[in-house]
Amino acid sequence: MDDSGSSELPASSRANLGEELTIGGVATSRLAAFGDVQLPKVSFIVRNWNYGRYIGRTIDSIRAQDYPNFEVVIVDNASTDESHEVIEKHVAADPRFRVVHSDVNLGPLGGALRGLELVTGDFVTFVDSDDTLLSNFASVHIQAHLASRLNVAFTSSSTLETGPDGAIVNGRRNTAGTRPEVTSAGLRPAEIVPRLRSIDDETYGVLHRNTRLLQPVPMEWPWSPGTANMYRRFILTMLAPACQACDLPKLSADGHYNRLAHLLGGSMVIDLPLSTYRIHGSNFAASTPSLAHLGSDAGPATQYKSIRMREGVRVLVANAADFSVRIGEKRYWNALAALFQWGGLATARDLADWNRDQFFNEQVRQLAATFGERRAIRKLATFIPKPLLREGVEALHGGKWPVHAHIELHLSAPRRLHARIKRAIGKRRRMLPSHVS
Repeated sequence: MDDSGSSELPASSRANLGEELTIGGVATSRLAAFGDVQLPKVSFIVRNWNYGRYIGRTIDSIRAQDYPNFEVVIVDNASTDESHEVIEKHVAADPRFRVVHSDVNLGPLGGALRGLELVTGDFVTFVDSDDTLLSNFASVHIQAHLASRLNVAFTSSSTLETGPDGAIVNGRRNTAGTRPEVTSAGLRPAEIVPRLRSIDDETYGVLHRNTRLLQPVPMEWPWSPGTANMYRRFILTMLAPACQACDLPKLSADGHYNRLAHLLGGSMVIDLPLSTYRIHGSNFAASTPSLAHLGSDAGPATQYKSIRMREGVRVLVANAADFSVRIGEKRYWNALAALFQWGGLATARDLADWNRDQFFNEQVRQLAATFGERRAIRKLATFIPKPLLREGVEALHGGKWPVHAHIELHLSAPRRLHARIKRAIGKRRRMLPSHVS
């Protein structure tokens, strides 16, 4: 593996970053000591494998950003086409770019992790090498982060769906809807937030009207794929995968990070198209245009759903002591339950897949060590089917089923019923007019 280039911003450019931010119309360079308040750095990590026919346009779209403080790491996953030459031509001598040539195909997530080892930005976007960014992508995402009513783990903007030649086939990519009660207006008033000079009043008004905060509760998939997301780098570090090397090429960056990052830190949806999603028939995530009433084929990634959910569970469980304190035990267990349910718990095949290679048994062992065995079993019994939970508990006790576990399992059914009744009552109360309650 070799790399070339430097992502360091020239000194002359760094000196002007304070002039690019204003508060109440006044440049931050006039409000604070020189260099104390500057634009955050954005890191673009481009992953490429044999997309030489597209990556040149991807690189050009990044270079055309109106946001002045960014770096780019391109990870070429052992391409055998013309990618090497195309990358060299389009990067030219731009000092903001660094190119890494891997000897093996690391896959979408593996390439992202390699890039994360090299970037220094506060915010990160993983760019697929068949997509392009609109010129205001970085500036709008950063403005949303800086103006958000609540600080969130990542932002996700809409995308234009295009064909192989760049022709637009959809004005936005369909995503799963969200319940009104878990969304809220996203941005604070323009006059009190740090403003980028490239975001004028009219643009800020449009952004304000089309940005929504999503509460950190389980939901399907309200985000756009891949390139359209901008994450806080420290969140990506917290949620680093720990799967076996053979599974890494089967995972995508957004597929691994989006749900986990949202469950921990919430997210924000920007309903403005800021990038393109090129559909050409060999996409990893989705290879046909999205339609409102027709489910997506979801590309080859569909067959790896169980691996994705297992890895999400692995990360939550491995960090149980930390995460349960940061977000509270109730949210922690709700998040863990959601991942298990998304992975499937309905059939015998689902249950067998969860305990393939003793995976579930190991998660039970770690949860028992963190929360205590009785508490862990009690919590797991609210969403894990009895046959699978029995396997995990018996593994803790060498094939035996202790009395206290019998008691917890016996009480799990009435506890689940009690929880459903409480949720139903709470939902009913929320639906009543305020003067009635």
